[in-house]
Amino acid sequence: MGGGPSAAQSNAANAQANLSNQLGQAFGQQQQFMQAQQNKVNPFYTQMMNQGLPYNAALQDSTSGTNAQAFAPARAQLEQQIDQMGNAAPSGFAQQARQNLSAQQARGFDQTQMQNLGANLQARQQGASGLLGQAQIANPTAYSGQAVGANQSIMGAPLASPGLGGLFGGLSGGLASALPF
Repeated sequence: MGGGPSAAQSNAANAQANLSNQLGQAFGQQQQFMQAQQNKVNPFYTQMMNQGLPYNAALQDSTSGTNAQAFAPARAQLEQQIDQMGNAAPSGFAQQARQNLSAQQARGFDQTQMQNLGANLQARQQGASGLLGQAQIANPTAYSGQAVGANQSIMGAPLASPGLGGLFGGLSGGLASALPF
């Protein structure tokens, strides 16, 4: 009459165990996916954190970097105009024109230098943030916590109904405790 789990309890425990297994499998699949994604992006984030912008050297190079390349057409045009003038140009004209262009190039370089340094720092911070974000995404507590909780509910579930003997014993114990002696 009593003692073992009922069919409904056994079915519920089996269903809970199946759910726990499914959660465990989902956790394993999610963990594998996350690790594969991290293996792809972590080298990029690490390089960005350690070295900053990959093109930072070109930004910092005043003689052949991006600023110098931007002024190259103007310098070539100036030299062509000076060559066309030949000896007809006033004394010191060519030298002064070259100095003016160099001064403009230097001002352009200086104006963008602080922006470049800030952008490089921001890139390093984004690399660090990317790594931190990957660590937070990879946190397995959601899936593992659900699987552990499911297992605990199976272990804590009552396995048997009391039957008639348990029912009479519970009633008599309850009555006995209600009577004042």
